[in-house]
Amino acid sequence: IYATTDKARGTLKELSADEGYETFVVPDDVGGRYSVLTAVGLLPIAAAGCDIDALMAGAAKAREELAVCSTQNECYRYAAARNILYRKGKSVELMACYEPNFTMMNEWYKQLFGEKGLFPASVIFSTDLHSMGQFVQDGARIMFETVVDIKQPQRDLYIEKSADNFDGLDFLAGQDMSVVNRKAMEGTILAHTDG
Repeated sequence: IYATTDKARGTLKELSADEGYETFVVPDDVGGRYSVLTAVGLLPIAAAGCDIDALMAGAAKAREELAVCSTQNECYRYAAARNILYRKGKSVELMACYEPNFTMMNEWYKQLFGEKGLFPASVIFSTDLHSMGQFVQDGARIMFETVVDIKQPQRDLYIEKSADNFDGLDFLAGQDMSVVNRKAMEGTILAHTDG
């Protein structure tokens, strides 16, 4: 048993000491929403089979690149766009993605951005497309939408031909779902932009 605990106190720290569990310390100076890059997040990520050395190398590279104050810095450009849109009355930021595996990243995004003056919301299309997509297109003009485009899904499914083509969709047979998702994304972006 491995535990991530405070370095000196707490119920889990006491239990770990009593039972001889190996512990990883949660740093005192790291806020909860950023703890994913400490043992709090890295231990379960490693247990899930992910390469945490590559994750940390990517985080270090991003930190180095995004620390440069320049108009080429994507973070600064994104922050400027968010600020402009906020001043134009867009007080809700919607993070949209078409990959179900991105669901928990959407949740983390809400945790990271929730205290920054905008209301963060998230959707996974096409699951949320009928209800939330309709609101984005036809509802109150209070939001802007950021679409995360996953170029290559981790796993793809292929559409099989049905015996009787009861739904009239056999023209999609042999196609993979990532292509269908891409078309849904492109069509929705057009509809939301026009709407």
